[in-house]
Amino acid sequence: MPSAESANALLNALRYAGINMVASLPDGAMVAVVNALEKSNDILHVPLTREEEGTGVCAGGYLAGKRCALLIQNAGLLNSVNGLTTTALQFEIPMLLLVLYAGAYNDMAFPKLGQVTEPVLDALGIRHYLLDDLAQAKKIISGALVQAYNFKKPVAVLIHKSVL
Repeated sequence: MPSAESANALLNALRYAGINMVASLPDGAMVAVVNALEKSNDILHVPLTREEEGTGVCAGGYLAGKRCALLIQNAGLLNSVNGLTTTALQFEIPMLLLVLYAGAYNDMAFPKLGQVTEPVLDALGIRHYLLDDLAQAKKIISGALVQAYNFKKPVAVLIHKSVL
């Protein structure tokens, strides 16, 4: 079960990086993170009905001066490939992709998702970093966001379930 303590640590890492808007379509493993976002007064939370909407929401947020993150599971990342390609990559929109990494090592759920996640990101030219130690959240999230702005495109942080 995801913990409120882990969720708060992730939100603090987002704040440290300067993220002030998060769009999300979570699954059960991210309930505590979404609950913490909903209670936050300094991070705008935009719930999604489909993951693909997140690219457009984050692109609009960026154009309005927000520093945006899209919080989804890796299945949702696969659903979002068209929007990421035709909007974020084509028009050079930086955003942080916070991706719950189902099927990662030592995770029995959704092994095929775990097998294709990194190759899909590589094919899109989206750099990605694994967050498997909560103590590294500030460093990894802030570093990834700096790269997103330097590269003018999305950068992904793959969140191992053990972090939640």
